[in-house]
Amino acid sequence: MLKVQRQEEIVRLCNATGLLTVAEAAELLGASPMTIRRDMDELAKRGSIARVHGGAKSLAPIPQLVHEQTHDKKFEQHFNEKQHIAKLAASIIENGDAVFLGAGTTCEAIAMNLEGKSLSVVTNSLSAFNALKNNPYIELYLLGGLYRPKTNVFYGHLAEEALASISVDKVFFGVNGICAPDVMGHNIDISNLQRLALDKGRKRYIVADSSKFFRKDLFTFYTLDQIDAVLTDPGITPEQRASCEKYTSVIM
Repeated sequence: MLKVQRQEEIVRLCNATGLLTVAEAAELLGASPMTIRRDMDELAKRGSIARVHGGAKSLAPIPQLVHEQTHDKKFEQHFNEKQHIAKLAASIIENGDAVFLGAGTTCEAIAMNLEGKSLSVVTNSLSAFNALKNNPYIELYLLGGLYRPKTNVFYGHLAEEALASISVDKVFFGVNGICAPDVMGHNIDISNLQRLALDKGRKRYIVADSSKFFRKDLFTFYTLDQIDAVLTDPGITPEQRASCEKYTSVIM
């Protein structure tokens, strides 16, 4: 990663979280702590961030830090790409499968494309649950736990405990970013649940539209060499596809 790109990422991560430690930035950006400290010092001198002990904090206005798009707004974004991915996922799912559908609007789109299939479905997504609750062919399980209304998901230790006794044929999960080989999320508790769910699957799939590639976020919860395939749309670039195919299959 070029210096200018690395520094842009430091500013973006600061603005996304409010506060970024040197250790977090070094891990996320694959740079040494010394390099990150120099970058933060330079950015602070330019007025892009504020330097604090052990890291940096954002200078962006507070509303930008707390703003989060609603689930419905996210569903509208890249709508056609998500529908393409959902149809790919549905074609992989076979009658009789036990399936886990994770958080995210792409997984909700998968739920909407399972008509006519006889399945067991486990999910922590209230939106996916609502899409399937009237389907007479689906044996449906909703994990309980702490509810996050902005994204319509359940997570936390209660959901993790419920997941402990479950084993499924196929797991599908959305992500905030893929920067090979890392699969990344923003919320550490939801990311932990995603990792546990993926561990429970005999086949593991990441569903990600092309906007998620070469994009970093705060937490790496899985790596591409641990999954069976990435399901995406034809908008992925040759470079993005090649970076993933070093570790796993790409289906589009």
